[in-house]
Amino acid sequence: MSTLEHRHLRSALEFAVLVAAEGQKRRPPLAFPKELKQYFGVARIPSGALGRIRRAVENDDRFRRGLAAGAQPELVDDVGRCWLEARSGWERRIEALIDEQQSERESTDLRRDLKRAEKRRQAAEQAAARTRVELLQQRELIDTQRTEIDLLHADLLKANDAVEEMRVELIDTRNEARHARDRERSALARIDELHEQRAAPGPAAPTPVNTAPAQPGPDRAELRSALDAAQALVSSLEALTAEPESSRSARSGAPGSARRPLAVPSGIISTSAAAADHLVRTGATIFVDGYNVAKLGWPDVSLEQQRTSLISGVENLARRVNADITVVFDGASVVGAHAQHRRSIRVLYSPAGITADDMIRSEVAAMPGTEPVIVVTNDREIVDDVRAVGANVIPSNALLAVL
Repeated sequence: MSTLEHRHLRSALEFAVLVAAEGQKRRPPLAFPKELKQYFGVARIPSGALGRIRRAVENDDRFRRGLAAGAQPELVDDVGRCWLEARSGWERRIEALIDEQQSERESTDLRRDLKRAEKRRQAAEQAAARTRVELLQQRELIDTQRTEIDLLHADLLKANDAVEEMRVELIDTRNEARHARDRERSALARIDELHEQRAAPGPAAPTPVNTAPAQPGPDRAELRSALDAAQALVSSLEALTAEPESSRSARSGAPGSARRPLAVPSGIISTSAAAADHLVRTGATIFVDGYNVAKLGWPDVSLEQQRTSLISGVENLARRVNADITVVFDGASVVGAHAQHRRSIRVLYSPAGITADDMIRSEVAAMPGTEPVIVVTNDREIVDDVRAVGANVIPSNALLAVL
């Protein structure tokens, strides 16, 4: 037996077992080595049995030649056919075939490894490209945020300057008011002094000889005019520094109001969307703090788009539940603020110097004390003020949930 390993002959040995199994079914049956019979019907011959089958085939030249004549490339590889034919120099030929097969397998493995490496390289390049794109996007985002921060910082500096100017003006105004009060007190004291001098009796003073003409004394009408002017100045300065009357009246509450908050069904949280849906259907008059709701509902669009979105949503709500709704925005100078005529709701813009908060307080205060009122806002000050006069409050997010 040559040094050829049994595993290289597996295809030929399995073919020998197959031919022997089929040959015994013929009449007369095909002669074959009896050692092969125990492997009939075995799906895959164990590696340990290959040597016994090989020896049985090599010891039966007639059976071996028959196998060589019937071996086809589809059933037996080149090494197996060369072994079955056993021609001169077959061992060297088999060694060459094995070396060739080994080289081919190594080449196939190398190509497979190269293909895998190429796929990994392409995947790595794609990941690197995605990383570079994400890095550029992050840098652009950082640059944009830095620009926004710089703009906000500049706006903050301008706001601080404006606040400082207002503070200086307020100090000057207060000082002027204090000086006006001092002049008022001085004028009043002078008037009292003149009254005392005229009321006091006394001997007539002798007329001096060769004296200069007497200087005329202060006229009472002139003093009263100066006093009136001082009082007018004080009143105007106090009006400039005082809180608006509408704000004071709203903060103090409407005295004598008989309004009571509307009840919310049991089991419903008063600040929830369910409570909001119930309240807007009660027929109460509703006031909406425009920008407080719009900036919460549509924070990523312009102020004009926020106003449009809120007004459209509130109009739909008003038509759906037949509610009397007023939306109040800051700023009568908004371009296009009064461009559209709306019939289902009322839209108000606060005049110069008046905030939407003060307008809401004034509107609520002007309502009859027995009519139910609802205010939609998240502003803590407005919430406290309108609750003090018996109004219900719907949080801005709760209204957005039912629009």
